[in-house]
Amino acid sequence: MPLVAGIDCGTGFTKAVIIASEPHATARIVGRGRAKSGVDSNLAASNALRSALQHACIAHEDLAYVATTGFGRYGVSFRDIQITEITSAARGAHFLCPETKTILDIGSQTTRAVASDHGKVKAFKSNDKCAAGSGMFITRAAKYLEVPLEQVGELSLHATRPQPISSICAVLAESEIINHVSLGVSVEDILRGIHDSLAERAGMLLKRVGMGDSVTFIGGVAQQAGIVRALQEKLKVKVTVPDGCEYACALGASLLGLHRYSAVHSVTKVGTVA
Repeated sequence: MPLVAGIDCGTGFTKAVIIASEPHATARIVGRGRAKSGVDSNLAASNALRSALQHACIAHEDLAYVATTGFGRYGVSFRDIQITEITSAARGAHFLCPETKTILDIGSQTTRAVASDHGKVKAFKSNDKCAAGSGMFITRAAKYLEVPLEQVGELSLHATRPQPISSICAVLAESEIINHVSLGVSVEDILRGIHDSLAERAGMLLKRVGMGDSVTFIGGVAQQAGIVRALQEKLKVKVTVPDGCEYACALGASLLGLHRYSAVHSVTKVGTVA
């Protein structure tokens, strides 16, 4: 029973997932963990993996293979293979939602739209040119508004007159927020305006890859109920947020790592991840 770890080295957080596989059975998640990212990708990956190993009650020596993905994937010294974020996102989302064909991944630095077929990438578009289109903008806005990040999604749901954020530049968008605050606009209305802005930009990417009648939403931002509602209202499609959405890319890396390990070591392949 090979144990394989997938590590998503993001700019905000580093996530790790450990899966176990047995012949003729679906791979299963046995451990998950995360750590704050920083300038040292190797350290962040080690911390996230240590947390996942503790969750799984296994030792590092028990791992057969380690796959990395994300911004800092090349900085992990103990990796066996590195995989692109797009490929990992498609495979992880497919495992969590087997019927998915369109994937939205909003991370700290980048927003990605992916069209997939049974976990394989058909087309993708990404926006990493400005923080105003990513999760980092929400983090910075929450800090300025003195709102705990974990409360942002819920507060957005209580908006009564959402105030749009029209600037595509993060600096100018922050100026808009400051102006809204000076005019007495409520925190709830400002946050909903931010979510609407992100949803609109995400929608443009999704349409460019050929959005279907449903979207699987992954990444840390997907945990915010306010942006999920904003997406559904703007896109007019069903938006599904799978359990463990923030670990989807790490999961995808582990599944692809298992596939590679199985091919190299001639282990009986698992139908779900082949």
